[in-house]
Amino acid sequence: MLTLGAGLGDGEAPEHGWGKLNPLATSTREMGPGTRRDTLDYHFGDYNWRKIVRLGEFCELSECTTEYTNFQLGDSLLKKLKIATSDVAEHVIAHQELEATISPERLVSWTHAMIAWELNPTNNPNPYEVAVKTPTQAAVRCQLAEEEEKALASGVDVSLSDEVSPCSLIAMGIDLEGEQRSLQTLTKSLWDHSQDRQITRVKLRSNALTRKLEEWFSLLQLYIPSSITLRKREPQKKVPPKPFEVQLWMPSQIGRLVSFDRSLAEIEYKLRNAQAHEALGVLRRNLQIRATLYDIKDRWLRGQGANTRALNALATMQARIAAARDEYRHAWTALLALADLLGYSNVDQEFLPLQDKDIRSMVEPEPGLGEIRRTLSWIWRRVNAADATEEETQEFVAETICVEWGKSRARAQRFQEEMNCTLRFFVWKVADWCGKGAALQAKPTSAEHAEGLKAYAERQAVLCQSLHDTFKRQWEGVPGLVKSARDEIEKPALFYQRKQKEFERKKTGNKVFISNSVPSSSTAPDPLNQPTDV
Repeated sequence: MLTLGAGLGDGEAPEHGWGKLNPLATSTREMGPGTRRDTLDYHFGDYNWRKIVRLGEFCELSECTTEYTNFQLGDSLLKKLKIATSDVAEHVIAHQELEATISPERLVSWTHAMIAWELNPTNNPNPYEVAVKTPTQAAVRCQLAEEEEKALASGVDVSLSDEVSPCSLIAMGIDLEGEQRSLQTLTKSLWDHSQDRQITRVKLRSNALTRKLEEWFSLLQLYIPSSITLRKREPQKKVPPKPFEVQLWMPSQIGRLVSFDRSLAEIEYKLRNAQAHEALGVLRRNLQIRATLYDIKDRWLRGQGANTRALNALATMQARIAAARDEYRHAWTALLALADLLGYSNVDQEFLPLQDKDIRSMVEPEPGLGEIRRTLSWIWRRVNAADATEEETQEFVAETICVEWGKSRARAQRFQEEMNCTLRFFVWKVADWCGKGAALQAKPTSAEHAEGLKAYAERQAVLCQSLHDTFKRQWEGVPGLVKSARDEIEKPALFYQRKQKEFERKKTGNKVFISNSVPSSSTAPDPLNQPTDV
């Protein structure tokens, strides 16, 4: 939907045709494959034709029967054009207000980059992706593996196991922590009436984690022998701890309790650094997705089925947000402990504590504050780099705003394109049929056959022209709607006045209908009754 020249999309349009063909199910299920396909083709062809000839119709709810409403109110371009002219000013004004906060030099640079990508998306970077590179755990693990390879090439081998190196040991511990958090979340989802298969799935994962923990402790005692002493000092409980409650005794958890190799703490610091940044990236991405889902649900979804699906999608996003939140908090706690152990400074300034009030999208205000006092959460003001400078932080913020600016620009253009391209289809269709009629004369065929083909092409061209003229007469009020929308774009005060009036009408319970300047379909001429003789 961000493609240049695209208007408003209707993702449910492919389903409408199948919905109209549901009554055929009892007949087609007894047909052979060929007959069934031909029958569906005939009915889809009829459905597409009826949809095209009724594109220009519109009626108020009180004037429509159920069947008429499903077809004309659901598929009317006039209704969609009314929506577009009503909403275009809101999106354009919002985009203009966003541009007012951006420096002219940066705005020109972003515009050039956006136009270059729209003209040639293959050879130009995608402006809708944040270009500031972020460290990941995979990249850090690859770097540590390369350092280990160089050490082995120089004859230095600090591994105490043939299968597990120090880097692999710490990475294994971090992965086990993730599995512990996942198992804990899954265990909390069980209740008294959980089904047997749910309980079995949790038990199997718990057993698998228990075996991994046994392997972990056998390897840990090779590199940190004193970890055996720490495990013995743990208070004994009557009930054995669950697998997700077992302490792994990573270097960040050991601290200064016992002595161990400093290189293990340095390895964990690097991995925890990447883990914290990666968790923040996942958190930001899912927060933006959640904000979009909320917006779609509030503005477009109606009915129990659609809202139920939306709530399920939101629950999935919320679970991902909670997982990223917990991962960052574990990494943050470990980083502070390692920084104190290794003597690193300013770690508490680079990695801030993640509170619940900080977990919000760019457009969400802090709880208890209005739009005037709204501030951006710190998670959007931190660049994903351990040694981030002020310039790099500003670059990350600029890249994030650039993506939002590009999407805002695409939305504004999409609504304006919807206003301009309504009648172009039939103009193109007339020229297409006229071209077909002229092209068929060049083919070797009999004079009678060529004359018939030309007559058919001209008849289709006249029919498309008739539809174009009919819709144009039906839409006599559309230029007024377009002019009103453009006036609101030029004078935003008119837009805010209209929104205030609509808000007052909703408070009084009055329903806002389409302007009477647009004629209804009951007085519009029937396109099928237009002369088609040639």
